[in-house]
Amino acid sequence: MSSRSSSRREAGGRKKRTDTRKRSDARASDVHDQLYVASSELHGLGMFAAARLSADVVLGRLAGMPTYDDGTYVLWLTDELGLEVTNDFRFINHSKTPNCALTDVDVVTLRAIAIDEELTHDYGWP
Repeated sequence: MSSRSSSRREAGGRKKRTDTRKRSDARASDVHDQLYVASSELHGLGMFAAARLSADVVLGRLAGMPTYDDGTYVLWLTDELGLEVTNDFRFINHSKTPNCALTDVDVVTLRAIAIDEELTHDYGWP
């Protein structure tokens, strides 16, 4: 499968390839085959669904290094300890109406997510 297409089943069980990435800078994600990274209208780069995602799906686990210093891709686990996220989940942008959440360090969908919809998480900012 190319980095710009995904497979879907047609009637009769045949696979149909469809172009799901309308963004010219899209690239395949390193965390899940149904996600991609591209320019975001929210901020910088974002993570997007390459296929329809159901609610309550575990998309994967954050990967990173423990840190005590603040940074662009640091997720704070406690008041003192953070995780500098090193996989593509670092591109999930903030929203007060998120479609994903973290359960410990797993990323889970909160509701169904449409093709090409950006994945968002509530960072807990006031």
